[in-house]
Amino acid sequence: MKKLFITLAVIIGVIIIALIVTPLFFKDDIIRLVESQSSKYIKSELAIGDIRLSMFKNFPNLNVTVDDVLVFNDNPQAPDTLVDIPRFEASVNLKSLLFGSEIIINRVLLQDCRFTPKTTAAGEANWDILFPADTTQTADSATPETDTTTGGGTAIALNDIEIRHLSVLYTDKKSDTQASVESIDLYLQGNFSESNTVLDIDLALADISFRQGNSAWVKNMNIDWKAKIGADLQNLKFEMQENTLAINDLTLNLTGSFEVHPGKYVMDLRLNAPDTRFESLLALIPDDIKKQMEGIETSGQFQFDLSAKGEFHKDHLPAVNLDFNIDDARLRYPDLPESIEDINLRLNVNNPGGAVANTKIDLSELTLAIARNPFSMSLLIENPDDPVLRGKANGTIDFKSLKQALPLQDMTLDGTLAIDLAFNGRYEYIEKQLYEKFGADGKISLKNVLFKSEDFPDGISIPTGTVTITPARLNLSNLRVNINSSDFLLEGYLSNYLPYIFKNKTLGGNFTLSSNSINLNEFMTSTAPADTTVAPAAEAAPSSDTTTASIIAVPKNLQLTFRTDIKQLLFDKLNISDIKGKISTKEGIATLDGLDMNLLDGSLSLNGAYNTSTPDIPSVKLDLNAKDLDVQSAYNAFSLIRESLPIAVNCSGKISARADFSANLDRQMSPVMTTANGSGTLSANNFLINDNPTLNKLSTLLKNNELSRLSISKLKIDFAIANGDITVKPFTVDLANIPTTIQGTQSVNGELNYTLSMNVDKKYFGNDINNVLKTISGSDNIKALDVDVKIGGTLDKPTVTPDLSKALKTIQKEAGKNLKDNLLKGLNKLFK
Repeated sequence: MKKLFITLAVIIGVIIIALIVTPLFFKDDIIRLVESQSSKYIKSELAIGDIRLSMFKNFPNLNVTVDDVLVFNDNPQAPDTLVDIPRFEASVNLKSLLFGSEIIINRVLLQDCRFTPKTTAAGEANWDILFPADTTQTADSATPETDTTTGGGTAIALNDIEIRHLSVLYTDKKSDTQASVESIDLYLQGNFSESNTVLDIDLALADISFRQGNSAWVKNMNIDWKAKIGADLQNLKFEMQENTLAINDLTLNLTGSFEVHPGKYVMDLRLNAPDTRFESLLALIPDDIKKQMEGIETSGQFQFDLSAKGEFHKDHLPAVNLDFNIDDARLRYPDLPESIEDINLRLNVNNPGGAVANTKIDLSELTLAIARNPFSMSLLIENPDDPVLRGKANGTIDFKSLKQALPLQDMTLDGTLAIDLAFNGRYEYIEKQLYEKFGADGKISLKNVLFKSEDFPDGISIPTGTVTITPARLNLSNLRVNINSSDFLLEGYLSNYLPYIFKNKTLGGNFTLSSNSINLNEFMTSTAPADTTVAPAAEAAPSSDTTTASIIAVPKNLQLTFRTDIKQLLFDKLNISDIKGKISTKEGIATLDGLDMNLLDGSLSLNGAYNTSTPDIPSVKLDLNAKDLDVQSAYNAFSLIRESLPIAVNCSGKISARADFSANLDRQMSPVMTTANGSGTLSANNFLINDNPTLNKLSTLLKNNELSRLSISKLKIDFAIANGDITVKPFTVDLANIPTTIQGTQSVNGELNYTLSMNVDKKYFGNDINNVLKTISGSDNIKALDVDVKIGGTLDKPTVTPDLSKALKTIQKEAGKNLKDNLLKGLNKLFK
């Protein structure tokens, strides 16, 4: 008996050791297999944190856990992670793995994954990571790929799939679109190895959002779907047996069948709403808005019925029919005397099957009355590919009465909006500019509109404004807007508006913007309390908060021209007057053409372009001509002067400049100085430099106090900028009656390398050197010495160093070589 127990113990020990050791053999094989195979199929990098295998967790199955899986690019300039899987887990039937022709995976789990697909402004997708099929196998490969569909290789059977908290964020910079799902949870159960099975689906999508441009079409939407689907996996046929579909709290029924065939899908599906109370439609409203509607009273009915029957493949739709109706609905907020009444809607979308051109969208009726302000409209679109359009809209809104029906108690509303328009015709007439064949006329007018809120305590008022509608144009006349202390008058037209709406074609326009006064400071918001003691501009530090900073992109499909006539514009401490010129946009570029203005006691003329045709790398190119600008005011107003010409900190006088400048811009719309290039000429009259760090050191060096405060009657400097490095070409100026030639460079990092070549008069030599010179025959001939002064260091900490080589040559010429050492000691003492 004792031997039996020993034998059993040994067998159990061997089994336990085998269970522990066996996964270790498979671990290296799996890692090696993943590493060798991934590079054949995907262009991006694949990183795996760890792979763990266990026989104990789901005995007798092999449990595989993979941690920290990343699919990413390794570009240090633009790092991008497409997939981040913190945890992947699979339970594999060990017997099928070792001996079977079919590998049985009992369960797959993905947890806390992030999927971030992106499309750049150029249309490049970061999910395009697979190599073309013909590159996955080398030409000299002797072993053909296994065809698992014909039974020639190992098949895989999958049972349960579970996804926990998968987040998806899709960004398309080309179309300015963003869609996201904060959390996706999926439990899918079924025997995928059988020909026929029942799929048990539990899917939850939380916090769905969709934004395009500045329009948020979907926000904080939730979808829950629980279903049992009969599946013929061999023939790929699926039939709904039980299901519950909910969008927020709106319950829908989905019934029918779906089949997958080579190159097409066959379906017979119907989606409808069992609860027809108008109140249930409010479930589609996002939760954060719904909280503001607590206690709201509703009445009325709605019907929703969508069916799709037939084949769906390229250029072919199944028969589709949508009916969405609202009948005599009413909505009233608690504690408000008026309501929104007579809500009626009739919408039918129909395609009998076939081409998209067979589709007909008929909004035959939409009516409502807000606080007894009636509004009605209708719209018919036939053949979306070449639309036939017919519609109308009519109504008058008294804004003051809206507060009787809508919770707008924290704002002031007044004035009226009147709409009366109609259109009828084929879209092709617009494209061919046959406007006489397309009927469109109407008017939208605003009168004495006033809006006040916490953000605009002084209000936004629109005394007048009219939009006249024709097939070719929207004509805007006498639109006057007052915002706080700023006033605007906008007149002009928009052309090609229908192709812009229906085909996303280019929208044209020509406007004149006039104003007596615009205060841009009133449009700048800050989370911090206002500080009336504003620090000097030279001391202001750039904001480190970049969370709201963004590039202002010029849409490529806008071709607009603005002519300006602005009497006065205030920006920070900068007061600009008489702004006249032309600004135009085309292909993502805003062009300045002869934009003239008066500022800083002088004038400025600008030509150039702000380019966002490549939105990720905006740039600016300017030609400017400035005349008689006050240098101290310019220093305080412009960061470029503070960064590149710090000598202006304690200067006064008038400067003029002609220059061309180009640079890329960062996220804060400031020049990236390492990309700055240009050239120009800077001139000044009656220029005074006082208490400058560099000149103070120069004054000490030359023992001339006059150099610490310089008055220059005329100054002209030619300069060039290359990748942010500034080169100053030689120019001559009198510094305290000392003729001086200045030239040098200044790096983009603020490193200085300037040379001042000075002719120092004998009266500045001092007693030490003069005593030496008196002993030299012919010293009376030395009236001045040439001295070079090197200015180095940085903008913050400049250094001033004399170069005495020219002075030595002059003295040696008169004194002879035997006095060289004494002279050098004397000069060094003078310029210590």
